[in-house]
This record gives sequence, C-alpha cells and structure tokens, in this order.
Amino acid sequence: MRRMNVHVALLASFGLIVAPVFGGCANTVGAALEDSASTAPDGAGDQGGGAGAIDPDDLDLLAPAGVCEKPEEWYYLGGVLDGDTLVIDDGYWNKVRLLGVAAPEIAHSSKPAECYGVKSWQAVKAWLPEGQGVKLCARPDPAAGDKDDYKRLLRYVYFKDANGRAVQLNARVIRRGQGRMYRAFSKGLALEAEFAAREAAAQAEKLGGWKECAWTPL
Repeated sequence: MRRMNVHVALLASFGLIVAPVFGGCANTVGAALEDSASTAPDGAGDQGGGAGAIDPDDLDLLAPAGVCEKPEEWYYLGGVLDGDTLVIDDGYWNKVRLLGVAAPEIAHSSKPAECYGVKSWQAVKAWLPEGQGVKLCARPDPAAGDKDDYKRLLRYVYFKDANGRAVQLNARVIRRGQGRMYRAFSKGLALEAEFAAREAAAQAEKLGGWKECAWTPL
C-alpha cells in the first residue's frame, strides 16, 4: 500500500504537473578540486547503530498518490553538478536546481569549495549513481518561478530508491544535513513548513554540515 506523507494534501491541492521543459544545453562540468577524506558523508547513510536507531529511509518524503506515476514523467539523469543541481536528459539537457535547497558549493574556476561542498556532492551522487540509468521526475511549484537567474529549472525532484519508492531528493538533502533550506526562495512554497521542520531536525541531530561546518539557518 502506498505510503502517504504530510505533504500529500499540499501538493495534491494544486495538482502539480510536469511542465514542458525548454532551454539550452548544459555546460560541461569539470572535476572537483577538493579531495574528501570520507566516502560516506555524515548524514548520507545510516544515522547510527544500536537499539532504537532510526532508519534514515523512514525519514524520506515520498511522492503522494498521482504524482510521478506515469512513465513519461521520468527523464534519465544526465549528471550531478553539486549537492543541489542536476542535469536531466530531457532532449535539451536542462539543468535543474532543487527547489528550496541550498547545498554548499564545490570548487569552480578560481573559487575554492565551501565547507562540506564535496561531501554533499558525493552524497547526492551516491544516491543517484551516474551511468546506471537513473531516472528523475521533476515537478514545479506554482508559487515558484519556472527558472532561476542562471536559467536552471526550479523543481521538486523525485528518484526511485532501492525499494522502488519515489523519494523526494530536495527533502532528503535537507533532512540528512547535506544542504540547508533556502529560505529566501522558499516563501509560499507548498513544502515550506515541511522543509523547515526537516532542517530543524537535521540541525538538532548535528548531521552533515551542521556538525562539520557549524552551519546556521540561511
């Protein structure tokens, strides 16, 4: 039986549908210039063992009924650029920015990587292995614009986990401490309160960048 989450009513209430995707080709991504000491970023996988340990998969936000259920709504992953930006093979190779999420930057040109930038990027790549036929479903929010200033599509992104569940990537990045809620661009979103609650939990549990970088909410 399909699991239902608290955001079902919010998303279903205004019938999110996949918008036609337009845009130019994505730029080629260079290799990151920062080495990481860990291949399993804190918060990316298990949250500890022992009795009463929480399975992080139980914290995932799942697609509600009627969302991302049609095969034509899913596109192949073209690449993971960093912790909050992807490329989809939709015929236009559009960049997609995770709506409501701000992950730390990896190294670009002369700019060094931000604290936890590479680990966040690695975590998302571990969830979405490139070259393995991963498909994504990208859904807009009527309260947000279609694209940001960098011409990236602003979307809620879903992927299928090992159990076949349609998991929302935006919420997972926030809940597992791989990025923060981008409050300046989250006002009025259907999942604004949901993202805020997940960020508060990740901060309280000192996951990911909350532990290693002493983040504060944006």
